[in-house]
Amino acid sequence: MKKFWITMLLAAITIFSCRFAAAQVQFGVPKTISSSILRTVGFTDYYPLGRTTSGHYEGLFDEFLKDFRTFANFTAENFRDDDYVETIRRGAKGRADIILGMYSDTAIYADLKFIYPAAIDNPVHLVMLPSRIGEIKKISDLKNMKGAIDSREHWSDFVHDQMENFNIEKIDNSYDLYGKLMRGEIDYIFTTYWFGTAEMLKLGIQNLVSVSKKNIWSMPVFIGISKISMEREYLSHNLTQWLGRQEVRDKIRERAIEILRQIEEENKGTVPPSYTLNNPNI
Repeated sequence: MKKFWITMLLAAITIFSCRFAAAQVQFGVPKTISSSILRTVGFTDYYPLGRTTSGHYEGLFDEFLKDFRTFANFTAENFRDDDYVETIRRGAKGRADIILGMYSDTAIYADLKFIYPAAIDNPVHLVMLPSRIGEIKKISDLKNMKGAIDSREHWSDFVHDQMENFNIEKIDNSYDLYGKLMRGEIDYIFTTYWFGTAEMLKLGIQNLVSVSKKNIWSMPVFIGISKISMEREYLSHNLTQWLGRQEVRDKIRERAIEILRQIEEENKGTVPPSYTLNNPNI
């Protein structure tokens, strides 16, 4: 009988300890933030993933940020250095609380905390002239060809390393990049879906090139937080809950699509560059 009561007592203590520990975990997450202003950083010249306009972030995360700001009751200030890598590094050292867009297993984001799951994918596609894209059956077919990328693009370290296996030139603007493709000076272009589509719409050449139906590589884009932010516990808990909801991630993707439609509308009737005229390669 004595053993019975001892067993019951130990069981009660165990249950109480578990409940107490659970209460401690919940209690450890602040219900509100202590600051009225939080600083954000993001892609600065990589629309629609991000750009800085009048000191504010603008891009596919802007509606998400607006909703989260309302929920958490803070004002967002966008921090930007002249150099993107330096912006991220200084953000990790305390100049920012929230990072709007970063890639996993990529060195410049190593000192930041990732919020899972990824908010959206930024897949890499192949762009070629319609008359030539049929030549490619597998990615290794590109190794004997000459390719190019836009130097303004942002790649994960994995994709960057994969590109080292190809003969790729960096071009500083989309006008010259697609001009080289149209003139046959390069055979193909690697570009991300969101940025690449936006640039093709601006040039009015979206119907003059062929884009691979399947992506070549996937690059999940995450939201992150500074590990030394005063609001890190609150942000980690609540951003994880928000991004864990499919409808939130769907809304981010819908915003990205909306931006592409806006770009298309703004550039409706754009005359393609002169290098597309009477071009036998198209």
